Amino acid sequence: MRFKRRKVLVADCHEDVLIRLEKLLEDEGYDTATAWSAEDVLALVDSEEFDVIVVNEYMPDADCEDILRMLRVAAPAARCIVMQPSAPRITDIGLLRRLGARDVVCKYSSDDFVQAVHNCFAPYPMARVAT
Repeated sequence: MRFKRRKVLVADCHEDVLIRLEKLLEDEGYDTATAWSAEDVLALVDSEEFDVIVVNEYMPDADCEDILRMLRVAAPAARCIVMQPSAPRITDIGLLRRLGARDVVCKYSSDDFVQAVHNCFAPYPMARVAT
């Protein structure tokens, strides 16, 4: 029996970040796609189904709050993660969770990033404590 590989969409406007995160996820066995803008994210979710969508805090054409609102309509079953360039600020987490984010993670912490994606498939959402 073959299992369907889980698909993750990663959106960031920096090519070096996309390449690094895409490789990390592929090494973990995920199928990946990348997007450079909110417009690209919406075009991809319109044509493909993703299990997890990871969006950067700020994109050239929208911030993560706007993207999360759009994804609630365009991809309601997808689990969403927001990336920030530093450790998540506690004041952001409540609002982002209300908008549908499962987690907020530092995009430069490879271990935390991969763990956040893995946690999306745990039977119960995992609570992480930023260090």
